[in-house]
Amino acid sequence: MKARTYITLNDTINKYEGLTRNAVAVEARVRPATVNELCSGDSKAIRFDTLIKIVNALNTLTGVKHKIDDIIIIEYNE
Repeated sequence: MKARTYITLNDTINKYEGLTRNAVAVEARVRPATVNELCSGDSKAIRFDTLIKIVNALNTLTGVKHKIDDIIIIEYNE
């Protein structure tokens, strides 16, 4: 069984009118390049603390409770 990751952050950001990658980066206090790399699928790795910062930023900016699944999901091929 192989695991595959899918980055869902861009889809999550696009659900909210007016929400931008830069706004998420600023609120999360992470580099805008980090958010852009995640959204474009160019990221090779991500730290757990960065994931938590982005989730907390999404919560603050949208008023909606988000989870890690709103940034990245793991699916298994059987």
